Amino acid sequence: MKKITTLLLSAVLLLSLTACQTPKTETGKYTPGTYSAEAQGFGGKVTATITTDAQTITDVILEGADETPTIGGAALETLAAAVKSANSAEIDAVSGATVTSNAVKTAVGLALDQAQGKETAKADLKDGTYSVKSTGYSWTGQISADVTIEQNQIKAVTITEEHESETGEMAQTAFDTLIPRMIEAQSLAVDNISGATATSNAIRDAVSQAITAAGGNPAQWQTPVEKKQDTVKLEGYDVIVVGLGGSGILSYCAAAESGAAVFGIETTAKLGGQSATTTGPMVINSHNEAYKDVAFANPDDVYKTWIDYVETEDKADIIHEAVYNSGTYLDYYIDQFGFEFAGMIMSFAKPEWSQFWTRYVGENGTSNIFGPTKTNQFNRAMDKAVSLNEKNGYQLELTAEELIFDNDQVAGVKAVSYDGTTYEIYGDTVILATGGYIGNEEMVLENWGAMPNTVASLVNDGTGIQMGLAAGGTTYMMGVDPMIHILQVPNLIKNDDLTADQKAILSALALVKGETSVTVKGEALDPTLSEAMIPEYKYYNVYSADQMEAFKNTGLTDNFATATSMFMGQGGSFEVGQPIADLDTILEVGMQYKNVLKADSIQALADQIGCDAAVLAQTLGGEDTAYYAVIVSGYTYGTVGGLDVDVNMNVLRKDGTPIDNLFAVGTDSMGVENIEGKPYTPWGGQAQSWTFVSGYLGGKAAAAVGMAK
Repeated sequence: MKKITTLLLSAVLLLSLTACQTPKTETGKYTPGTYSAEAQGFGGKVTATITTDAQTITDVILEGADETPTIGGAALETLAAAVKSANSAEIDAVSGATVTSNAVKTAVGLALDQAQGKETAKADLKDGTYSVKSTGYSWTGQISADVTIEQNQIKAVTITEEHESETGEMAQTAFDTLIPRMIEAQSLAVDNISGATATSNAIRDAVSQAITAAGGNPAQWQTPVEKKQDTVKLEGYDVIVVGLGGSGILSYCAAAESGAAVFGIETTAKLGGQSATTTGPMVINSHNEAYKDVAFANPDDVYKTWIDYVETEDKADIIHEAVYNSGTYLDYYIDQFGFEFAGMIMSFAKPEWSQFWTRYVGENGTSNIFGPTKTNQFNRAMDKAVSLNEKNGYQLELTAEELIFDNDQVAGVKAVSYDGTTYEIYGDTVILATGGYIGNEEMVLENWGAMPNTVASLVNDGTGIQMGLAAGGTTYMMGVDPMIHILQVPNLIKNDDLTADQKAILSALALVKGETSVTVKGEALDPTLSEAMIPEYKYYNVYSADQMEAFKNTGLTDNFATATSMFMGQGGSFEVGQPIADLDTILEVGMQYKNVLKADSIQALADQIGCDAAVLAQTLGGEDTAYYAVIVSGYTYGTVGGLDVDVNMNVLRKDGTPIDNLFAVGTDSMGVENIEGKPYTPWGGQAQSWTFVSGYLGGKAAAAVGMAK
């Protein structure tokens, strides 16, 4: 028995020792599964779907349908890989896509909180007013705000300094609309204000900074804002106008003045669209008192020049209207709806057309970078037009989605409000005035092969053109190159990473003429090309390392004296011949923002540009040394090609017959004045004149058809 007992004790001891030596299983970091969360990105919601095992993130899917494909959309792929590699939401932002990057980090963090079983209740915030600064749309300065936090709530957001209004009239809609909605919802997940996306994102970022400063976590302030599910039906209209930019408003006015019952749809939170950023229209033969002493450009000369330019008389009747009646229709809107113009400008194309282009009168004499402020004129005109019929009306932040058909006949428009409400609006005619397709990158790439930078509203996403095609219409000269008059570096540095003077030097390196300019193919840039005809709307000013060293020691040469950007300067200046001691800093920041390429050889530079090294070597003279290439990008403010129309602005089918109750105006149809293979007609003021000409013709014709039914 003693022996057995000893053996049993030995076995127990052995088992105990074995148990002590076996590694303890580590508690899982995550509960295995798939988790999803969303946060507000640049254009809309970004969704992160995360799959984990007990310890690691095994799969990451990031989705953002409304993110800009080449910026935020491209960044999603990079960010997904970074999240998986880091096994965390703590990742670096992608340069140029900060808002999208922050949305990804927030959404991933929320999804991982779910995987870890963490509560998402908001942390207590410290009361106070927090002064913050954020980057919005403006390239001339940032937004400063005071955000007041009281009793764990956002109580007030006061904008103390802003430069958004210097670069357009749309930003105010975000200040006026987004801030109260965010306070009411107590959430950062409130939708951006259409047409003021960058400003909306800046406001959201400012509030996020304040929440962080108050001891909170912005990820906990992403409560979704519930959308309505209602459907509202509106009936009995003679004319429905889709889009209330310049051409849509002018169509609405002409239809209403004819006695029609009119309803207007506008996706942004203000009237005027891209027309609110223009200087004014060309005008010939006006009889208004303001032009009694003006010797207008000869209409016969203008008409012949125009027909010669487009190389066809297929649309001669339309071009005739655009030339000979530009003043007649302008007079109509001056007399009937209170539009105001003053002064004349010469034509870009022919200096002898010295009395050709007029300017809007700014509200109380005010102006911004793009010219006189004029939203008040569009508001005043719409107020008058709405008053002409008790049934007339319009709605902002209402986005048209598709036409409604009765069999094959256009019968109305389906649209969705910012709050989720669906509207079915029925009418006898529809006017498409949605502003072209610059906000639809797929359409841009299909027609141009490359996407330029923009200073246009990206809500102009081709909806009107697609509606016209869905109704059986066809297009005309869709491939006309975009409206581009502005050059700058592709990624403007809007914050304080560089001073204004440093930004001016970087811009000068990009915009100077007469240095070594290289196309995307590595060839020498033809200096006679218009901005709209530069291959891929991008080129490079290339400097050797020795040249940069000389600029550092002795400054920029006289050749740089006028190297500035029209409309897109950033407020700084430089002195020719002044040594640039901080040039290395300027170039380093330029590289961080992907405005500058640095390479140790011609082959390395060719690899970065994506061109043939032999071609580039010939352009650069064969010297194989270190190089800097400063990138220059064209900035467009609109598209040109659109639906085919007749002189009444009726949308045409492929066989040339009109769709009798469907019309297209403005840049939804401006291809009829142009030709592919050349820049859009370079007279100056032509695009804005087309809003008046097409708006008058389309509005009057639609009213006649609608009221006859």
